[in-house]
Amino acid sequence: MTNITSTDTHITAGMRRARIALFIVFFAQGLGFGSLFARLPTIKATFEFSDSTLALMTLALPLMAGVATLVTGSIVQRVHSDTLLRWAIVANLTALALIGFADSFALLVPAWIVMGIAFGMVDATMNMKAVSLQQRYKRSIVVGFYAIYSAAGIVASLAAAFTAQAGLPLWVFFGAEFIVLVPLLLWSGRSLVHARVGAAGAAGAAGSAGAAGAAGATGVARSAAGAPARVRVPWLPVLSIGLVLTSAYFIESSASSWGSVYVHDTLAAPESVAALAYGGYSAAMLIGRLSADWLIRAFGAKRVIQVCALIALAGMLAVVFATAPWMALVGFALAGGGLCVIAPLAFAAAGTIDDTGVAVARANTFTYVGFLLGAALIGPIADLSSMRIAYMISVALAVVILFLARGLASRIEGAEQSPQTA
Repeated sequence: MTNITSTDTHITAGMRRARIALFIVFFAQGLGFGSLFARLPTIKATFEFSDSTLALMTLALPLMAGVATLVTGSIVQRVHSDTLLRWAIVANLTALALIGFADSFALLVPAWIVMGIAFGMVDATMNMKAVSLQQRYKRSIVVGFYAIYSAAGIVASLAAAFTAQAGLPLWVFFGAEFIVLVPLLLWSGRSLVHARVGAAGAAGAAGSAGAAGAAGATGVARSAAGAPARVRVPWLPVLSIGLVLTSAYFIESSASSWGSVYVHDTLAAPESVAALAYGGYSAAMLIGRLSADWLIRAFGAKRVIQVCALIALAGMLAVVFATAPWMALVGFALAGGGLCVIAPLAFAAAGTIDDTGVAVARANTFTYVGFLLGAALIGPIADLSSMRIAYMISVALAVVILFLARGLASRIEGAEQSPQTA
């Protein structure tokens, strides 16, 4: 296969602005979510939650987000995805700020609900637009957005640690994010029109930045006036992609929720060492995502995703059969580096099923299924047997990813080789 490079298509100024706007959205989404979870101990202390109550609250967020992202597939057939994304990300950050200001459970719950719903809508629409823009670029760019998301999570953890150490109240921390990010998102949000789902041909055919803007506007008008009220998208191809996403996010959730517990309890590592489990996982994932788009352009999606799936499997095997803490830490890092491309390329594959974004939204729902299962199943299974046996589930799911990876890449590369329609 001949890899598609940037010379195969004209990259307009509008497309570049859309890419920057999406970088900002992915960063804001990662920062908001990471900030909330990093300050959960403060929320627990403020409202005097029990462990069970806090667990229910944290599980409620992905549940609401999963339902919202599924519904988003229907909403974007009636409301343009860029409009929905702009309002949902503002609602998300507004809810985060309100959580910081809440001084009673009655105020916390509505803000919590709004954040869960808005987060799911942002998650679905930003993935739609990332995939749509990649199709316009005709080369791999989608993993770079996930690199920004990963980096935002690290920034959120560091900022949370600093504000907690300084004794700053939640409303200062969350409010500062709102004040900085919302104006930036509103300012850059207009550029998202150049990544409009289903309008790739209109703006992509223009020969200059000005022509691109005019063509994009024309494409939007035609889409608004002529698009059917509802588009039927088959579920069957989405299910295979969803299985990959469920598997990947189960492994990630098992690493984030239980990794440090495994290294501490099973391998007798001190807490200072055990805490590095998810840190190594996240750092390796970020490093992998920073270079993944280049590797995909150089070697092809099929080769990269298969190698990464093998690395993830090797990492989880190292975790399960570790006899010393350092072996498990290396295993978690390998798993993070291997999984770095799985979710972005799974969404890219979903984007080939239809040009409305519905398939991407449906696929996104499976990320929450994996996240919830990973957090919920590892502990009880470990209680019934051992943590090593519980982590065998992650090994099995890494095998599933390896088995299905080739099909994902074939779908992406097949779409790249197909003639582009105007």
